[in-house]
Amino acid sequence: MLTFAEAEKRIEDFLTGQMPQALRAVDYELPSFDAESGETDLQTAARAQVEIRHVRGAADAAYLVQAFGDELLMQLQLNVHRLVAVYRVPALDALDASTLAVRLDRWRIGAEHAGWQFGWRDALIMRDPVRRYVETYCYAFAGPDFLESEQQQLYWRTDIVQMTRYYMLEAARIGIALSPRRAGFPV
Repeated sequence: MLTFAEAEKRIEDFLTGQMPQALRAVDYELPSFDAESGETDLQTAARAQVEIRHVRGAADAAYLVQAFGDELLMQLQLNVHRLVAVYRVPALDALDASTLAVRLDRWRIGAEHAGWQFGWRDALIMRDPVRRYVETYCYAFAGPDFLESEQQQLYWRTDIVQMTRYYMLEAARIGIALSPRRAGFPV
């Protein structure tokens, strides 16, 4: 059983150490079929850029993941073993929660297989009430021993990376711009 202080330290490490490094692999360069097997490792091939915003001691962090010529604002909350990933997309060109939910249905089905549940909402920006985001909420429960289990951390960390990767790829496929900065939104 972890002490309170150790649990806080492991949450902090997951949010600020493991996740930013893992999110770099949202986009990676595949080696050619001519390359030797095992010649390229993921950390070397990773090409996504990740910016992080976090307040020490808080159970969440915000990431700006730059990949595939776009960038996605994501917030990850970790409450001991409950995970909540929130993707924020600028509400442009009549995009709203119900429209985004329909357009990302194929992505949602895939992520549900891994244990995620979903919700969508239109969210106003406090500092800029004229603009709004469309938010995709992704909820999951890891095992109660998540903070002590490297295998569970690997599973959920990898799944968050894959979920983020395919969110971005699916958005590009259907023509949804993700970047809050390009839309002139506060970040």
